[in-house]
Amino acid sequence: MLENEWSVAGLIMSIMFFIFGLIFAIMKEKGASLIAGYNFKSKEERKKYDEKQMSKDMRNLFFISSLIFLVGMIATYILGKIGFWISFIVWLIYFFRDFHIDDEKAFGKYRKKE
Repeated sequence: MLENEWSVAGLIMSIMFFIFGLIFAIMKEKGASLIAGYNFKSKEERKKYDEKQMSKDMRNLFFISSLIFLVGMIATYILGKIGFWISFIVWLIYFFRDFHIDDEKAFGKYRKKE
């Protein structure tokens, strides 16, 4: 029974990330305003960035995160709760590889060429 609870946790995480991905897919470049840190930039400053690519990258991040937890949910049925924790660790590694506190490191790759 406990493994089912871990599978449900993986399913909930997968659905949650899928919904976030859909939001970015539907909003397209307007979705960039939902990105933490970027939403504090002025409208003039935002014109210097490729918002369409930012939104695409966030959409992809959320869809891949959803897939990671979906695979983790399936692994939970095979391996038990360790399947969920393996998927969670894989997700943490995936998430933090592009995580930056510095504003320029976080958004510098989206700066438009002038």
